[in-house]
Formats: sequence, C-alpha cells, structure tokens
Amino acid sequence: MRIGLGAAEWGSRPISPIVRVLVGLATTVFLIRLVGGPFAASARADEPAIPHNQSRPPGPALSPRRAIEKMVVPEGFHVELVASEPNLVNPVAMAFDERGRVWVAESLEYPRMDAGEGRDRIKILDDTDGDGTADKFTIFAEGFNIPSGIAVGYGGVWVANSPDILFLQDTDGDDRADRREVVVTGFGRADTHELPNSLTWGPDGFLYGLNGVFNPSRVEQGGRTFEFTCALFRIDPRTRAFELFAEGTSNPWGVAWDPWGSAFLSACVIDHLWHIAETGYYHRQGGPYPPFTWKIDSIVAHTHQKAAYCGIHYFDSDAYPEAFRDRLFMGNIHGNCVNADVLHRNGSTYRGEPAPDFLTANDAWFMPVAQKTGPDGCLHVLDWYDRYHCYQDARRDPEGIDRLRGRLYRIRYGDAPRAAPIDLGKESDEQLVARLSGGNGFLRETAVRILAERRSASDRLDAVLFDGGSPLKNRMTALWARLGQRTCDDAWIGRLLADDEPALRAWGVRAAGNLRTASAANRDKIVSLVSDRSPDVLLQVAIAARKVEGLPAIPLLTSVLAACGDDPLIPRIVWQNLHPLLKDHGPEFLAEVKKHDLAKSPGLKQVMPRATDRLLAPR
Repeated sequence: MRIGLGAAEWGSRPISPIVRVLVGLATTVFLIRLVGGPFAASARADEPAIPHNQSRPPGPALSPRRAIEKMVVPEGFHVELVASEPNLVNPVAMAFDERGRVWVAESLEYPRMDAGEGRDRIKILDDTDGDGTADKFTIFAEGFNIPSGIAVGYGGVWVANSPDILFLQDTDGDDRADRREVVVTGFGRADTHELPNSLTWGPDGFLYGLNGVFNPSRVEQGGRTFEFTCALFRIDPRTRAFELFAEGTSNPWGVAWDPWGSAFLSACVIDHLWHIAETGYYHRQGGPYPPFTWKIDSIVAHTHQKAAYCGIHYFDSDAYPEAFRDRLFMGNIHGNCVNADVLHRNGSTYRGEPAPDFLTANDAWFMPVAQKTGPDGCLHVLDWYDRYHCYQDARRDPEGIDRLRGRLYRIRYGDAPRAAPIDLGKESDEQLVARLSGGNGFLRETAVRILAERRSASDRLDAVLFDGGSPLKNRMTALWARLGQRTCDDAWIGRLLADDEPALRAWGVRAAGNLRTASAANRDKIVSLVSDRSPDVLLQVAIAARKVEGLPAIPLLTSVLAACGDDPLIPRIVWQNLHPLLKDHGPEFLAEVKKHDLAKSPGLKQVMPRATDRLLAPR
C-alpha cells in the first residue's frame, strides 16, 4: 500500500509549502490512528474508538437499572441486581462461602504486567436482610496485583495473584485477613489476560486452576520443576502439593465439573468447549508441542457469537425448570451474552451442542467474567462492565479502561424463593449428609466441601455411596465428600473397583491413581478392568497405568488400546502415557502388540504408525 502523492500526481500546479505540511500532518495522524498510539485516546472525544473485535463504538455506559432493562432472558426469567458500583468495581472473580456471602476479587491494576504490591483487593458482599441485594461490603484483604482467581475453603481463602497462589486466613473473626501464606510461586505475567485463574474445587477435593498459552510459568516444588504455559493444574489443600492435570488450549478461563466428575474448560480464540482428561495434551492456540504429542481436539463443531469466552459453570439446581438444568453456561465477552451448551456422551468423552443463549445484554459494555450458582439456587453472573474487552485496547489506551464500574446479577425464575439465612459450617454432619441429595447445587457442593474438610461422617457417607438402590447422583456426591477426606484405604477402593456402577468403578481406578499406590489385590483388579465394557473405566485404567506403582504399564496400555474400539479419546490418552516408555522399552511393547489382532483393534491400529516413528527416532 502506498500513501502520499508526488508532485506529478497533483497536476501541473505548484503546491505551496503550507499545503505540503498540512498533507504530511494529515497522513501522519491517519497512520497513527490506523495502528493505535498516543493520539488514539484523544481521538476518542471526537471519533469514539471502535474496540478490538467490535463492529462499532460501544456507546455510553448504562446505569445498572437501564442495563437490566435491555437484557433478554428466556420467558419466565428476570434479571436482578445483587451489587454494583460504587460498592463493586472491576470484579475479576468470585466465590460463595458457607454462609452464602460472595467473595469478589477486584482489580484496579489491570492491565499491569509487572509483579509487586498493588491497589487490588478481596471484598466480601453480604445480604444481611435477605432481600436479595448486598448491603454490607467488607474489604477482607488488599495490596494485590490483578487477583485472577479465588476460592473459599479449608480454613481460609485461596487467591491467584501471579506469580503466587496465596492462602489467606482470618484468625480472629473480624473478616480481615491477618495471615498470608505463599502456597506455590512461579506463575508468569507475560500476558495479563492469561494469568492463573478460575480456582475451583474439584470432585476429588483438589483445588484446580488454569493458566494461559502466552504466559510461560515455572513452578518449583519438592525437587520437581514444572514448566508450562496453557494448562489445568491442581493443588492438594492439605499437603500443598502442586501438579499438572493436563495441558493445552489457549487462554482458558473457567473450569466446571459435571455430576460424574468430568472436567470442562472454556477457552478463547480457538474452539470454546473442551472435555479435559488427566494426562491429556490438547490443541494449542500457538507455540510448540512436546515431541511425539498426539493432540486432543475440542468437543464442539459450532461457535457462538464471537470467540471470547470467560467463565463456565455446570448448572444443576431446582430453582430453574428442568429444561434449563444440566447444561453449561459460559460468558461471552465479545458477544455480550451468556451462552449455553448441552452435553451428550461420545464414548469416553462428550459432544457439546448449542442451546439458545441464556442472557443477551444488548450492551457492548457487558463483560460476564464468572458464573456461579448462589445459595438461592439461581445463576449469578459477575460483570466486569467496561468499554474495552481486550488487551489490544487496554495497552493502547490504558487510561480509557473504566475502573469505576462492576455489577453482580442474579437470573431468577418466577418467584423462586430467596435464600434463607444459612451457615453450613455450623450444621451437624447429619444435616450436611442430608443436603447431598437436595436439589440446590450450591448447597450440595458446599456440603461436600465441609464434610471433606471435617473428615467426619464417613460411615454415613459410605452408607449412601454403596447403596445400589440410591440415585446415582446421590451416590456420586457422597463419593466426592469421601475422596476429599483423604482417608480412603485399599479396602474402600476395592469396593469401588467391584461396584456394579461403571462410574464408581472408574472412580475407584482414579482414586488409586491419586494415591499412586495400591495393594496387590487392587492392582490385579485394575488390570482385570481392561475387559470392562465401560469406556469411562478403560480411560481411567489408561491414566492410572503409569501412576500406580507396580502396575505393568506397557502391557496394560497395550491391552487398553486393543479393547477400546474406535473410542475418540482413549487412544490419544494411551499414547501420551505410552510414548515416553518406548525409548527404553520398545521390545517389550512390540512383544505385547503381537498378542493382539490389529485388524480387530482399531485403537491399537491407530497408534502403531506413531509407535513406529517413536521407535525409529534417535534415542
């Protein structure tokens, strides 16, 4: 492209020096506006900037009341305001505690890249009169620098504040943190849209979190070094042990769990929905793959408005009609919506299919960064509320970021009851066990966490867990509480491995894998499960093959390949666990292959070309 005209192109008339200066200045201003620069902010007053990936200027900010008036939700639903500015500004993440209070991480420092103390804070929002609106706001802790994830549990509050994951405690009951621990450190800050985020309790009692593809991190702990970019990691809240669960995707922001314990992520730029299995390596937005990686793809073939997602939540609560339960809700930043997907099983994995949007804001400022079920069973949506959605705009015009707004909404169906005053932390074990079969997702999950923390009611939980006549969802919630207690012995795991329900057999294998050890009898049971007809069980056997000390990894992985048929996920998980062994154990693998008929083993047949490449590669 050529900009500017020579004298001949202007015709034969001479051009005055003043005209030449004016033309040059106009060209310079045009170029600066084209690429962004110091003129961009001042240009906003005359010609409002069009934010990145938007089609027009966002217009003026709306009041919370006016913003709600423009929102569209399904028939029978309505949107309510829980909190807004000036009491809530720049909210990044949220969590509910056992009293139903909302803990919010606020960031005034965004998009600051350097580490160190900042102006950001953790705030508690409390509805003291039960009318559905927060009326008490307490600063629990401050001095943070883009706190991008928060979780409550195990005696304190967990905060992702790169480069650290912190544990904060209030030891004197005044709702102010007076003790601070660095649990792990080493997360990067190269991209402040991809910081460690989405701290979420998993069904196994671990604290899970995410990191983005352009945020290189290096965590050192216990003599081990973890170097990673995009990954799902987890931390044991009791031992503080850190590990990577799986790697890949882009800048994922949001992890959710279905009732059977499968993990799902939302991601940006690339496909939006991913089923994440332990040890898997998933498609990356950019950057190199480790040698011999066989990447795993998303579970969707569709898109929603624009590829910028933030937050994901599996909704299962009886405050909504059945048609709106058991689906994933995801915030769409550029689309200014809350999207919905429905899951269908596909062998050991899933397919995600689109459902109608659950909320359309009709407001370019609406930025849904987190979605959670609240104590009333309704979906709550945290809104950053800013004209700028992306780092391109934030870096071009940091003063243009709106640091004075933020909203928390509740989406309520009809006259669904308000949340009654609660404090699950003061309830008896018997009361908490009863809540595990209730219809409110928040109450179930919080009861699971507290029972895990207490390490109590094991007999009551086992009575539900091993009752074949109980609904499977009830048995699974009892399982989550027991797993979180970390008191499960070989005999208990053996009962799971022998259960008639495939989901429990799969979790028996998974529990043994988390312990990394098993009795000889349980190792034999795990080996025998290669003949199990459940793809969920086979998937977990593949993952456990290298985790559980004493298992015959290569024979077991080869047998899983021979048994898994055309399952879309299992061969890729097997390969990620198998190929590191082939460098030193190639002959053993080839001997195992000879025991199977490749023509009748699609999984093994898929892997053989990759295995051949690995065996022939330089050592």
